[in-house]
Order: sequence, then C-alpha cells, then structure tokens
Amino acid sequence: MDLTNQLAGLWQYTPGLMLVMARIGALFFSAPLIGGPFIPPRVKSLLTLAISVLILPSVTPHLPANLPLDGRYLLMLAQELATGATVGFACTCIFEGVRAGGELINRYAGFTAAENFDPESGVGEGPIGDMLLVGMVLVFLGANAHLELIAVISTSYAAVPVGAWQMSPQLLQMAAVGTDQCMTMACMLSFPVLAVVMLVTVAEGVLSKAVPQINILFMSFAIKILVAMLVLYAGMPAIIGFMGAAINAIHRLVQSSVVAM
Repeated sequence: MDLTNQLAGLWQYTPGLMLVMARIGALFFSAPLIGGPFIPPRVKSLLTLAISVLILPSVTPHLPANLPLDGRYLLMLAQELATGATVGFACTCIFEGVRAGGELINRYAGFTAAENFDPESGVGEGPIGDMLLVGMVLVFLGANAHLELIAVISTSYAAVPVGAWQMSPQLLQMAAVGTDQCMTMACMLSFPVLAVVMLVTVAEGVLSKAVPQINILFMSFAIKILVAMLVLYAGMPAIIGFMGAAINAIHRLVQSSVVAM
C-alpha cells in the first residue's frame, strides 16, 4: 500500500514534468553543441530528463494548479516545444555567425580544397570554419555560459508561463535581429583576413602586369594561404576576445527572445 501511495504521489507530477521536458528537450535538440546529429538522441533524452527533474521543484510554482489532460494539454506541449526551440535558435544564430566567418575565410583564402563533410550542418566545411567553431565552443564552456543558459531556461517560466508562447511581432523582430547579428559577426570576424587577401590579390595583379614572365597563378594559392594563416596567428588574441563578446551577445539575444515571447 505504501508503494502504491508513493507511485500515486509521483504520478501527479508527471504532467508538469512532461511540460518541463518539452521546453528543455526542444532547447537541447535545437541549440548548438548538443543539438548536432553527432550526439545520439538517447543521450539528449537522458540529459533532458535529468535537468528537467532537477529544475522541476523550482518551476512548479509557475505551473498551472490543475493541468487539463485533454487536447489543451497537447497544445501546451506544442507551445513549450516552440519556447525551447526559440531559445535554441537565439543561441544558434551567434554560433553560426562564427562558423560563417570561418567559411568566408575558407572561400577566399584558398582553403576550399581541404573541405570535409560536417554531419551537423550537412554540407562541406573548411578547416578554418571548424577551427573557429571549436574555439567558440571552448570559450563558451570555459565561461560557464552553458550553465547560464540552463539558468535562463529555468527562470524563463516567470516571464513565459506554460502555454503563453505566441508568434508575436516582437518575436519576429528578434528573429530578424538574430539573423542580422549572425551576418554581422561573420563579416567582422573575417574582415581582417579578407582585407589582407584582397591586398595580396591586387599586388599579384600589379606584379603580373609588370613582370608577365612570372607565373602568378602558380604561386597565388600558396601565398594567400600563408598570409591568411599569419594574419590568423597574429590576431588570435583578438579573435578570443571577439568570441567573449559573442558569448555576451548570446546572453542578450536569449534574454530578448524570452522577453519577446
């Protein structure tokens, strides 16, 4: 009888736990790092369950007292999935901006011959994009930003209660701002290397006109790759600082997405 009472007591928390898991799970399946296909869905599901159980006591006061176990409950689940996916999208914008900056460098500095298949994005990725993305991941984890992200999603129930998500104009504006920041970060990160590569290209053009006997095309790729690597090496401290600013941008964008919902 005691076991039956305990199971009955646990069952009353199951509907609320499922709602929490929907928001956390949508974040994990859509956010960078853990959202990629290289992490098995079973691992994501176990992490979702573990974190949901941990934060359930703190979010229980924000859950409805009597959850309707009918079609309205399914609508709540869909809204919680949309809430978690919105936060995941806000995080992904900044990470994709760093990756896109590396891909611009790959494209114009001559690294396209070293592309490999990336299972996360489903397309070919060059070495510079992978290197910058790995650096962004290390800075993100080193700054404990992943813990702040979990804290934000835990406290988001006060600003976005269960079933309160809606496609508002502010949310669409946030999506536009996130996309704009993605493109801006890609251009800012790649601009120093692209500027030097452009100067090298201009110098090669002048040299080919002045001395036509020199085979500029034969040396062009090697020179651009060498110059790009030197610029990246010299600017690595600035790149790390830029990634720190990108972490702050993630925090602001996530907060804006929570407010917009």
